[in-house]
Amino acid sequence: MSVGRVLSSLLAATAVGGCAVVALGMSRSASVGDTSGSVPSVAAAPTSTPRPAVLPVVAPVAVVTSTSPAATSVPPTHASSSRVGSAPTTPTTAAAPVTIRPTSSVAAAPSPTHVAAQPEATVRPAGTPTPTPARVRVAAIGQALPLRYSTGTATRVITVVGHSYGATTATLQAWDKVSTGRWIKIGAAVTAHIGADGMGQASEYRSATPIGSFTLTQAFGHNSNPGTNLPYLHTNAYDWWISQAGPLYNTHQRCAYGCAFNRGDPNEHLYYETPYYNYAVVIDYNTRNAPGGVRAGRGSAFFLHVTDGTATAGCVAIPQSRLIPIIWWLTPSAHPRILIGVA
Repeated sequence: MSVGRVLSSLLAATAVGGCAVVALGMSRSASVGDTSGSVPSVAAAPTSTPRPAVLPVVAPVAVVTSTSPAATSVPPTHASSSRVGSAPTTPTTAAAPVTIRPTSSVAAAPSPTHVAAQPEATVRPAGTPTPTPARVRVAAIGQALPLRYSTGTATRVITVVGHSYGATTATLQAWDKVSTGRWIKIGAAVTAHIGADGMGQASEYRSATPIGSFTLTQAFGHNSNPGTNLPYLHTNAYDWWISQAGPLYNTHQRCAYGCAFNRGDPNEHLYYETPYYNYAVVIDYNTRNAPGGVRAGRGSAFFLHVTDGTATAGCVAIPQSRLIPIIWWLTPSAHPRILIGVA
C-alpha cells in the first residue's frame, strides 16, 4: 500500500487500500501481454553490490555416540573408517560397539550398520558438536511449516505468523525444502510489522494484511540491485504504483508526463517512498501473477519492504539489514512463496 496508507495503530480506523510499499510492475507470464502503458518485465540487473553473507541453516540433527569399550569382538565392517569417523581400518578384539542416541525429532534411529558419516555443513548452528570418531553428524531431517497453506512447487518459502488476527506484528522466518519433503529454517526469525488492522480480508478500505500463500516473482527499490536473481526494478522519478480504479489498477507504470493515471494520490510515487521502498519484493496478492488475476477493489500495492518501526497499511515490513539477505536468497528457480496467517 502507499506510504500514505502506512498507518500507525492510532489511525487503523482510517479507510485505506493497498500497502505502503513500492510495487514492481507486475507483469504476467511471458504468454500474457502487459496492460497498455505498463513496463515490460525487467531482466535481472547484474550484481554490482557484494552479496550478503549466506543465511545460516538452523536444522535439527541426530548424533552418533559411543559407549564404553566392551570385551567382545565386532565384525571388521563395523570398524571401517567409511562408517564412523576415523575408526581403525583393522579389526580388533576390543572395539567399542556403537549405539544411536535419538534426538527429540527422531522417533527411532537406525542401526549403526546403516549409518554412514555425513559431510560437515559449511555453516554449523551454534552449539553443534564437532564430529569425532565417536560422534558423527547425521543429515538434517527438517520439520513441517507453521502454516498449512499450499507451497506449490516452491523450495524456498517465507512464513509470516501472527498470534492473532488483530495483531500488528508477526514472526517472519525463511525456510528451505530438503529431500525429505520437509523444511529447515534459514537464518533467525525476525519480528515483522504488518497491517494496522491485523490480518484478514484485504481491500482498498482496510489496512489489513492478506492471508494465504502468494508467489514472490519481482523485486524493486530506490537503491540498486543487492544481488538478487529475481527481476529487479531500480526505480527512478517516473515510476508509480497504481491504486486508482481502472484498467491499470494494481500495476507498476513508468511515465514522465501525459500519463493515463493521476500523478498523485491514491497512486504511489515509488522512488520517493523511502525508507520503505529502498528495497521491496512484490507480494502477488491480487496481481496479474495471482491465480484469479486483478480484481477491482480487493486491495493494491502489497509488498515485503523496509520497516519504519510502525504498523503498515497491509504490507509486511522488516529491518533493511534483515531484508537484503532475504532478497538475495530469493531466486526464480526456487519458485519462492510467502505464507501469511495465524498459528
